Amino acid sequence: MTARSYLLGRESSGYADLKRRLAQGSVLLLDGAVGTELQALGVPIGPTAWAAVALDSHPDTVRFLHESYIRAGVDIITTNTYSAARHCFEPLGMGHLTRELNLRAVELVMRARDRVAGNQAVYVAGSVSNFGMMAGGEELPEKLDGKWGDYTETALRRNLHEQAQILVDGGVDFLLVESTGSVKQRQWVLEACLATGHPTWLGTKCRLESGGVFGGYQENLRYEEGLEEVLPKGADLVSIFHSTVEATSAAIPLLREKWNGPIAVYPDAARQDYVDRQQNAQETTHTSPDEFVDLAKEWVAAGAQVIGGCCGFGLDYIRPLREALPEKLSQ
Repeated sequence: MTARSYLLGRESSGYADLKRRLAQGSVLLLDGAVGTELQALGVPIGPTAWAAVALDSHPDTVRFLHESYIRAGVDIITTNTYSAARHCFEPLGMGHLTRELNLRAVELVMRARDRVAGNQAVYVAGSVSNFGMMAGGEELPEKLDGKWGDYTETALRRNLHEQAQILVDGGVDFLLVESTGSVKQRQWVLEACLATGHPTWLGTKCRLESGGVFGGYQENLRYEEGLEEVLPKGADLVSIFHSTVEATSAAIPLLREKWNGPIAVYPDAARQDYVDRQQNAQETTHTSPDEFVDLAKEWVAAGAQVIGGCCGFGLDYIRPLREALPEKLSQ
C-alpha cells in the first residue's frame, strides 16, 4: 500500500464518522477566524497571500491557533490554506513552495490534533478559495485577452486543481470550497475540489441589500439564483460563510428552499482590517460573544447543523458555543 492510499483510507474512515454524525442530526462546531486571530497573535499579514504567509514565517503560531480551537471544543479544524494557491505565492517569489506549504498546513492541523485532542474526534477541512482572483473585495476584471489580473483563466483553474489535490494528498478529511467571488469563480473552485473525488462542502458568500439577498461581493444575481448555478454540480454540505450575521440569517431560509442536505454557517464580523492592519485602523467587532451565541441558537433552530466563525469571530466567540448549543437538531 502506498503512503497516499493509506492516507486516503484514513480520511475515508474519518469522513464516514463525520457523515454519520451529520445524518444523526448532531450539531457540530467548526473553528472560527484564522487570519484575524493570527493578526492578533502578532503575525504580519499582507494582501497577496494573506494569512498563508504564516505557514512559512510562523508555523508554530499557526499550530498554536489550531490547538486553541481544539481546546475550545470544536469538531472541525480548517487548514490555513484559504490564500495558499500558487497564484497567491508567486507574486512573493514563493511559488516553488506551493506544495510544501499546503502540505505543511495539513500537517500543522494534524500535529495540533495529536497534541491536544485526546479522545475528542476532530476532523480536518482543507480550504480552497478564489483568493488572489479578487482585488479590494471585488473580482478582478476580465481583460480583453481573457486574463484576470496577471493570470489566464486556464492558469487560475489549473492552480485550484493543483491545490485541491495537494490537500487531499496531505490527508484532509474533506475539501471546503470557500468562494467569495462570482458564480463563475465559485464554479471553478467547486469543480477543482470535486475533480479530486474527495468529499466536498460548498461555501457561499452573500450580502443583504434593500432588494434582497445577493451573492458574493458584487454579483447582481439573487442568492437563490446563484445557488441554482452551482448546486447541481454536487456537494455533501452547503455553507453560508464570510457574510454578515444579518445576511446569514436572511439567507438560511433561502438556502433551505433549494437544498435539503446539511447546512453550515460561519459568518464574519463585517470588519475592514482583515488584510493589512497597517493600512486599516484596527476595528472592533460590534457583535458581542453573548449576542453571537443567541444568533447561533437561532441559526440552529432554522436548520443550520454546523456553526463556526469567519473573519473577526475568533476564539472568544467559539468557546461559549460548545455548552450553549443543543447536541442535536430539533425534529
